[in-house]
Amino acid sequence: MDSQEVGAMLEECHRAVSAAGLVVVEPTEEAKLNFQRYRESLSVELSMLLQEAVAMRWPFVPEKWQYKQSVTSQDKVNLKDFISLHLPQLLGLLKASILAREPQWAAGVVFLIDRFLYWTDESSRLLKITKLLHRHYPGTPIAPQLVIRQARVYLNDGKLQKAEYILSSLINTSGATGCWIYQSDSDRTLIQAVSVQVRGQVLQKLGLWLEAAELIWTSLVGYYALPQPDKKGIGTSLGILANILVSMNDGDFHAFKTNPGIDLVSTQSYPMKSLVF
Repeated sequence: MDSQEVGAMLEECHRAVSAAGLVVVEPTEEAKLNFQRYRESLSVELSMLLQEAVAMRWPFVPEKWQYKQSVTSQDKVNLKDFISLHLPQLLGLLKASILAREPQWAAGVVFLIDRFLYWTDESSRLLKITKLLHRHYPGTPIAPQLVIRQARVYLNDGKLQKAEYILSSLINTSGATGCWIYQSDSDRTLIQAVSVQVRGQVLQKLGLWLEAAELIWTSLVGYYALPQPDKKGIGTSLGILANILVSMNDGDFHAFKTNPGIDLVSTQSYPMKSLVF
């Protein structure tokens, strides 16, 4: 499915969800049947993944390798490749869900395809659909991943104040996002860690190197504090921190190393230690 086809399908979904808010009517039998046909056409693996998304099983769609110490060849298949293979089906199901007035399934599909469409530069269109789903169906849970995605898009677009507002809200409310129900405290810890990480990137853009480094360090502590450390998050934070450290002046670097809240002695397992010494 090329980018033009994806864009056209997203526009159809946007028009459908826009129309859904204009007139409150029951879906037609044809729309209901079409929704069922799309759901039944999914592979077992994709159907299970979508059901878990709708059930709020995780705040971020996880990669198979993300929380494993030992990675097998099967685990090395990235979600990007899996979603790319099934994207036409998923976009068809998104439109069918909207027309059948099944907002939870529509939000579940959006959740699954979000990361892939971010990589293909289509996040803005998908987030417009997400906002309309939330507006027309306020009782529908929207995944924290999508809320943070909006902050990332604002960051990339240079709208730092808007990104900061979203991230501060998530941090100050322990990740509360409307109707979303967390399955465990560790899921909240993960959202806090990612929110702090992206907020660190906002400060990095502003040239506030010391403050940015301290936030990225805090995100690392959060990732390592999870029952199963998040390798993806850790790797991302380490890369960001390395870039920040080489940009610091000597005064900021010394302040970072001597910050009593950054205990390098007790964190010998952190690869970060080698970046500082």
